[in-house]
Order: sequence, then C-alpha cells, then structure tokens
Amino acid sequence: MKYKSPQVTADPPSIDESPDLIALRSLIDRMRDTWAAGDAIGYAGCFSQDSDYVTYNGVHLHGREENAELHAALFRSVLKGTRLWVRIESLAFLSPNVALIHTAGAGAKRGKESSPRRKSIQTLVAVKQDQQWRIRSFQNVRIRPFSLWLTRMATRQRS
Repeated sequence: MKYKSPQVTADPPSIDESPDLIALRSLIDRMRDTWAAGDAIGYAGCFSQDSDYVTYNGVHLHGREENAELHAALFRSVLKGTRLWVRIESLAFLSPNVALIHTAGAGAKRGKESSPRRKSIQTLVAVKQDQQWRIRSFQNVRIRPFSLWLTRMATRQRS
C-alpha cells in the first residue's frame, strides 16, 4: 500500500467553520509547506517560543530556537528535498485558546511516494497567543505494523 502526498491536509473547510478552525488548518499547511521548502526558521515559527517537540526517535527539543537549529541541520542533510504528507485525524478545542490535534503523516523524497513503513501519528497541542495559533507541544510516533498486529492479537486473546 502506497501513501500519496495530497496538497490539502484534510477536507476543504466548509462555510460554517470558525476562524480558529481555519487558522489551525492553515498552521498545519504552513508546517508542511515550510518543511518542503527546507525552511527551518519558517518551520520552527509554527511553534511557540517555549515549545516541546519530541521526534519519532525520542529526541526532545526545548523551544523554537533548538527546533530551528536541528531542522536546519536536517534540511541540509538527511531531510534535504523531502516533503510531508499530513492529514488531520482529529481536532478538538479544549478551551477557546487551546486545541488538541492528531495528525497522520509520512515523509518522502521529492518525486517519490511515501512509504507505509514511514507513516507516523502526531499529537499536537496548539495555543492561541496574541491572536495567533502556534504549537506548544508536538510528539511524533512512528507506526510499527508488527506492533499493531501484536497488540491486536493480544487484545483478541483477552476477549
């Protein structure tokens, strides 16, 4: 099964969507677009100054500056020319200024399709500060098909 990189993160916004929901969708789109451009400063700008960012392999970045430094190095090397496929799986407002977002996504080199082996789930907590949404907390977890299978088998045996 191959994952293609769509240009939109989710269904197009409907007419009755709130400005905050539209802004949050735009934030996710900006993350994807700055990643594709290899723009570490723009990518890190999607996050709050005091953000926590946990990579798929467990590296914990503290703050926007550390995020920009790491991604600048990665965009010059192993992530050079990559793009993201991102889909919003769920979005819930925990308060008027806090949103919980779950996305599914994968990365791919330019001109290639994303591999199911690289599919991940992200948990984001976005906060609205000074009328602008930014990501305060981000955690990326790689989906491991064997682990999923094992979990399903164990769950069936308990039933």
